Amino acid sequence: MKNIIYKMCAMTFITLMSITLLLAQNSPQMSIEFNKTIHDFGYIDMNSGPRSCSFIFKNISNQPVVIQTVISSCGCTTPEWTKSPVKPGEKGKIDVTFLNDQGPYPFDKSLTVYVTGSSRPIVLRVKGIVTQKPKTLRQQYPVKIGQLGLKRNPIELGQIQYGTISKGAVEVVNLAGNPIKISFTDFSKGFYINAVPDLVPENGKTDLIFSIDTKAANNWGTTIFSAIPVINGKKADKPIQIKATILENFADMSKAELDKAPLPIFSRSSFSFGEVKEGSTVKCSFDFRNTGKSDLIIRQIRYSEDGIIAKHKEKIPASGRSEIEIEINTKNMSGEKNFVVTLVTNSPTRPIINLIISGKVTNKNS
Repeated sequence: MKNIIYKMCAMTFITLMSITLLLAQNSPQMSIEFNKTIHDFGYIDMNSGPRSCSFIFKNISNQPVVIQTVISSCGCTTPEWTKSPVKPGEKGKIDVTFLNDQGPYPFDKSLTVYVTGSSRPIVLRVKGIVTQKPKTLRQQYPVKIGQLGLKRNPIELGQIQYGTISKGAVEVVNLAGNPIKISFTDFSKGFYINAVPDLVPENGKTDLIFSIDTKAANNWGTTIFSAIPVINGKKADKPIQIKATILENFADMSKAELDKAPLPIFSRSSFSFGEVKEGSTVKCSFDFRNTGKSDLIIRQIRYSEDGIIAKHKEKIPASGRSEIEIEINTKNMSGEKNFVVTLVTNSPTRPIINLIISGKVTNKNS
């Protein structure tokens, strides 16, 4: 009898431990926590202008974290966030502005936050109800380019896939005080835009129809496309801009292709150079291995500021090893510095990788 009871107890303990381990494995790993995930503006006047709020987060991991990107569900909601790495235990924030330029309606917008060290993105929400009061045409279209009024410039398009042609439309208004004819010149590579209709009466509205041929543009990562309006034969003083992030087209990949896809694993993602004198050159490297079953391609490298140079191989074979060699010229720099080097790759699970270099630059005479 004692043996039977002992065996039953042992089996119960093993079962409970298995369930605990399974739950731990399936629990998402998060590197930050927010003070709130929903902000309710309540009732706001349509004529009162943009409304803003802040979401404060804390790094609850044991490594510096970086907010990689924040994607808004609507162009009427724009996020700004702490760009520098946030150390363990320290705080950062995401400022969100609801532009309040769409008319009277209830709204509930989401912002998807991608952060290093977290196994899944975090979704924040802003909501409220806009009530109606008259708004002037210039208030509705506060950005002026030549004699055209726009709601914003540049226009955020979000993420688009390389190899595709993305299309969109931007509404503009004629602020000239007389009828105008619109055309465009000085197009970015792979970009085309035209007004439909191109003849616009006084205070009239028209749509600017644009298309982006990502293959013709032959660029990766954050890209600004632009063209200068020509109104009644006169060039405007600045261009209309469309901002997009070009990434590999993973949507059409089969399961077999995804299983064979490249996967870069870095031995570290941050480096501290301590304290250096202004004008010194900081050198470091980040080694990694392609643990996938096909070639890893580094499409583009972007830098958080000037003075950074990175050397790297463009293509790394399956199971191959390589490194990113980085040099930073600290001339005319001072204080605590956090540099971010961003890689754009063809890896479906790691299309964007941020490498962080931090330290203090002191006056060379001190």
